[in-house]
Amino acid sequence: MLAVNRFNGQLNGRTKAVNHGWLRGFLLGALALSFIPRAMAEAQLTDTSFVAMPGNRLEVKLDFDQAPPAPRAYMIDSPPRLILDFQDASNQVGARQVDIKSGQVDSINFAEAQGRLRVVTNLNEPVDYRTFTEGNSLLVEFAGSEGSPVKRSSAPVAQSATPAAASPAPMKADETRIQGIDFQRVEGGQGRVIIAMTNDEAGLDIIEEGNNVVVNLIGAQLARDMEQRVDVQDFATPVMFIDSMSSGNNTSILIRPTNEPYDYMAYQTGNQLVLDFKPLTPAEQADAERDRFPYSGEKIDLNFQDVAVRSILQIIAEVAEMNLVISDNVDQQAGNITLRLKNVPWDQALDIILKTKGLAKRESGNVLLIGTAQEIADRERQELESQKQVEELAPLVTEFIQIDYRSASELKDHIEAAKLVSERGFVLADDQTNVLMIRETAAQIEEIRRTLRRFDVEVAQIMIEARIVTANTDFTKNLGVRWGIADNGNLGDVTIGKTAAIGTGTATAIPGLNVDLGTASNNTFAIGISGNSALLAAQISALESDGRGEVISQPKVITTNGKPAMIKSGQEIGYQTVEDNDVQVEWKDVVLGLEVTPQLNPGDRISLDLKINQDTIGDTLSTGELSLNTNELETSVVVSDGETVVLGGVFQEESRNDVDKIPFFGDLPVIGAAFRNKVESRSKNELLIFITPKLVRNSLTVKQ
Repeated sequence: MLAVNRFNGQLNGRTKAVNHGWLRGFLLGALALSFIPRAMAEAQLTDTSFVAMPGNRLEVKLDFDQAPPAPRAYMIDSPPRLILDFQDASNQVGARQVDIKSGQVDSINFAEAQGRLRVVTNLNEPVDYRTFTEGNSLLVEFAGSEGSPVKRSSAPVAQSATPAAASPAPMKADETRIQGIDFQRVEGGQGRVIIAMTNDEAGLDIIEEGNNVVVNLIGAQLARDMEQRVDVQDFATPVMFIDSMSSGNNTSILIRPTNEPYDYMAYQTGNQLVLDFKPLTPAEQADAERDRFPYSGEKIDLNFQDVAVRSILQIIAEVAEMNLVISDNVDQQAGNITLRLKNVPWDQALDIILKTKGLAKRESGNVLLIGTAQEIADRERQELESQKQVEELAPLVTEFIQIDYRSASELKDHIEAAKLVSERGFVLADDQTNVLMIRETAAQIEEIRRTLRRFDVEVAQIMIEARIVTANTDFTKNLGVRWGIADNGNLGDVTIGKTAAIGTGTATAIPGLNVDLGTASNNTFAIGISGNSALLAAQISALESDGRGEVISQPKVITTNGKPAMIKSGQEIGYQTVEDNDVQVEWKDVVLGLEVTPQLNPGDRISLDLKINQDTIGDTLSTGELSLNTNELETSVVVSDGETVVLGGVFQEESRNDVDKIPFFGDLPVIGAAFRNKVESRSKNELLIFITPKLVRNSLTVKQ
């Protein structure tokens, strides 16, 4: 508008009689023409992106709406920065800072004034770089920390997590190709995505969009048959789906995690890219947040142009409500600073200023001391040397400390292990009087007293009660007939009796029972019917027995917290062993035993390391030796005070059904039952172990 006003003034001065309508049209046309070249010349920065490349190299891409102007580049070594100035350019990215945190680049800042755009790249250390254009983009490549030469990848940068549909170019023998995308569930419930490639030349860009993690492989081609979704929800890891997509010569792999908290890590070894997704507990998530952003001070805004560092430090101290002491060397080293911070915690702002100017801080209560890093280090070293001299010159005193609950020699070992006694002093323990004799400086003796107060306390006593229940049930049923026929001269005689002397009746011998179907020898009933010269006899067996038994063992033991205890009850069984014709007698314990080590946890919860044995003598073997029945349990468990927990159970059930019969006759319908013998048996054995720990809260000594 200034040029228009000057032009308008010149017209009025030369020809005042000019038609105003014509003049108005001429001015508007000139105004439009004056802005057209400037609008066409001004380039706008529209987007930024970066790609991590092999060799710890990084490529930063600046996208403009037209061909970018050639920048003027400046490299600053302290602090390390690369500055690019673009004439007739503006920033349309919508942000003044972009965090990179990759390779040797920390972040990028943007500033513009009077038609000039400045791009400041903050580096971790000075590195080599090169710039070149590609279409409407300016690319800056930074070398790795080892100084390896940078090289340009021919693939364009992927800008989106969802690539546009495009037909992949024909694959060449020397191009990078995706060979496979695998998924594994590893220890700790972690999900591992493994991407195998033909070489390690592909560029890598990993971004998070929403709840997705997108892996962009620049210059890596994906076959059409591998463009698919893989559902891995059944593996119970933080990963739900893996989508593979191709876009020309690039590949994007979208990993969809669950909504639960997680953390992921990516690393490449050779031709394999590995991404591990780890589930996070609430405590781990809180720790991760604190580690990621450790600042918690009140947020402030700072916007200063070439202001003394001392003044800014005073403002921060007032916000933090702390007293401030600034060394005289701060002004000489720090000088002035220009900064703009928006909504930043004061402790983070303080760290930024101190790191930028090479300063350091020390806090003592509510006093903040600021000085140069070398000055602070020298002061701390002097303080340590002074403290050491005071300790070496302090007089020694002798103290006798009575130990109440622990052994004096035990606590002496603790003090010596903690290195609380210097070379000038000593400590002696007398277990008869339970007294410690200590010769040290007064300050060190007070430190030893504080330590002893933590250890010399009454140790809790715990009673552990175990109930071992063994129950068994036996049932046997026998049903059968023994038939026989013999010569008998008596006609029409009927003989009834028992073959065993059970009951009140007298057993009657019935001859001719010469067909044996396996009837029981006891509890049988016999009947005989005689004709003219023959005796038809039958012995009927009907046996049913039902036995139930239950054995309860209840060992108890009391011990102090953290000390193992053991109780056993039983006998020893001797057996012979023969080795090189030398007969020896060895003994085997057959005991009911309880071994336990308790540990008292907060909230009156007791951790128990348990080993329980219940041995019994079994049947006698055919060799004359005895067999042993063994039940053993070894485990660790946490139980609240006074509660009972079932540690384990063994349940055995055996069922048998045996049938003996006479061939042909035993298979006949109806009457075949008279020619069969059935034996049915069932047995059940059950073992249960109950544990109840109890704190002994009162003394066991009875006071009169």
